Amino acid sequence: MNQTRRPHAKQPNYRLLLCIGLLVCLVLDILFFALFLSQCSRAGGLEDEVKKLTEANQTLTSQNTMLQQQSDAALTAAVAALPDPTTAQTTNLPDLIPQLTDAVYVVRTTGEGYQYLKIAEGAVLDKLNAYRDDASGYTAAEGDAPTCSYWVLFSDRVIGLAEGGSGFVSTDRTATGSATAVPSGFYDFVVSLFA
Repeated sequence: MNQTRRPHAKQPNYRLLLCIGLLVCLVLDILFFALFLSQCSRAGGLEDEVKKLTEANQTLTSQNTMLQQQSDAALTAAVAALPDPTTAQTTNLPDLIPQLTDAVYVVRTTGEGYQYLKIAEGAVLDKLNAYRDDASGYTAAEGDAPTCSYWVLFSDRVIGLAEGGSGFVSTDRTATGSATAVPSGFYDFVVSLFA
């Protein structure tokens, strides 16, 4: 009796499959390890950048503080160097204002008349201009303009100053105007010019 042999079904080569699987795992491990090293290197670089930026910020803060101190010292010296105020020849502020047009002037009432200072180029003028240009510091106030005791005469306006951060701004250089809140510190700075 002839026995016909049936061909054996090909058995999978488990060793080969295992080797391929191990090789794939090894490649993936190498890729993940390389990625991990790259991320660690990048994190280290970022930490260095943060450290440098922190040091730069501290340096800039120190420089800013030093510059502010120098600016304050220069302003204090400039205020101390101001001449004695000049007594006006008139007791009428509307008559005095048109006479003072060749520079920036600060004027105060003495109760019986007026005294004024001509402000030359320098730290004091810069500070007055900064107050003048502080648009957000000026807001309209209700009621009549307060009775002012100090005025700053610019070429394009007169700013009256009263205690409590109030005053007026006259863009036609008159001695009156609508009630206005003025920038904080403006009044005290002008008072210090006559001290």
